[in-house]
Amino acid sequence: MFTSDFWDSLQYKKNAWCGSLNAPLLNSRDKLVLVVLDEEKEGILEIQKNACDKYIQNVDSYVDSVSDVILNYYKWHFEEIEKKVRLDEADHKDIITDNELYKMITLWYLFVCRDGSYGWAFGCCWDVENGLAVLLSESEPRVISRTQLQNLRKLNDPTLGLLVHDCQNSWKGLERNSFFGKLENLEIELEGSVEEGITPAQQKAYAAYTQKKGELFEAFSKMMLTAYVGDSAQVDEMLASGQPIVVQTALPKTLYIDREGNYGWICYTEWNQSYMGVLLSESKIQLMQPDQLRNYRNEEKVIDEVFGVLFKDSTGWSKEVVVRLAGAVCTMPVTIRTYGKPVSEKQRASYQKFIELNATRWEGIQDATLDYYLEGYDDFVEYLDLPDSLLRENVTRENVVPGLLDFTKLFIKTNGRIAWLCESPTTDDGLAFEFTSGEIELISQTEII
Repeated sequence: MFTSDFWDSLQYKKNAWCGSLNAPLLNSRDKLVLVVLDEEKEGILEIQKNACDKYIQNVDSYVDSVSDVILNYYKWHFEEIEKKVRLDEADHKDIITDNELYKMITLWYLFVCRDGSYGWAFGCCWDVENGLAVLLSESEPRVISRTQLQNLRKLNDPTLGLLVHDCQNSWKGLERNSFFGKLENLEIELEGSVEEGITPAQQKAYAAYTQKKGELFEAFSKMMLTAYVGDSAQVDEMLASGQPIVVQTALPKTLYIDREGNYGWICYTEWNQSYMGVLLSESKIQLMQPDQLRNYRNEEKVIDEVFGVLFKDSTGWSKEVVVRLAGAVCTMPVTIRTYGKPVSEKQRASYQKFIELNATRWEGIQDATLDYYLEGYDDFVEYLDLPDSLLRENVTRENVVPGLLDFTKLFIKTNGRIAWLCESPTTDDGLAFEFTSGEIELISQTEII
């Protein structure tokens, strides 16, 4: 236990009483800075003194447990981290060790909050300004931000467990899930201010999600497999065979629940190293942008019988689809031009045709692109530094598209005409692969937009 002389030796700096402690066996400075928070300069509370005693009694166990907690955090956020800093091969999430991890982080502070909560604050190479923190005073250590620790607002919800406010507009929780046969973190993010807390609708939504999450993930996996294969009938046959089939292209990272109880995943998408929103609370799974999921209850939208959830844009309505195009899975916007009018039956029929042609339209695009390329070959030679595979004597329909054309969206005109829009390096107007008639026709974008 700390003596009265120790407490008397602390100095008040900014909003806290500060001193030093022996550093634990982590990558740290010689001394660990003790920061006992006291914004109003009311003095150190008894509960804070007891917290420090508890810390000293348990510090060895914290050293043992925190390594795994931070390692799990690092692996779960690896895709974001590797975009911020240059990592060595040994730092990859599949092979990194504790020793390598502690080369990237440094323990600086022990923060003790006014309610007796406490945790370590680290500096880290991937977020030099903010670092990270580990809340130690709960039953299990939890990685949070340093700002969250310094301004700690938490609650223990009977449905959702420990929640910590992010100092913006969300409460954050954590659970462990096995989505692809491997136990990993899933962050829970609930819309709400400190004052608002958690709504009954959010508690009910989380309970409903918990009951259905296995079923939801199975349906979502089938959706992604269909996008990968390009033929729903073939997917049904594959699944009916009983063989386990996993296409790990989209991994849930966050479960988001708004204040009305709408909920869904924010998934990391391997095909474009980005993120996608997956609404789960409607009768059918709906894909959208992450911001559209987070702002779902405030977005101007309709739920169409054929298209699903559509969001209002400047010329009509839009949504997101995942398809296998140009030889790879990709996320594409669908733009439905209506100029303020409702979606028409012609547009629904065109989109239904798009779904039905899913297994065959790519071959038509390949053929049309090869013809277009060979007809304008001299222009491509002038504008591009062609690899050997695209020289006239080597080019085939299989290798002509990737890297040649940039597909931008699926476009449906007011009269029901439907086409893939794309950009070409040899034309300013852009191209369109129209398949309104059921056959692929390559035209200029100006002919359909």
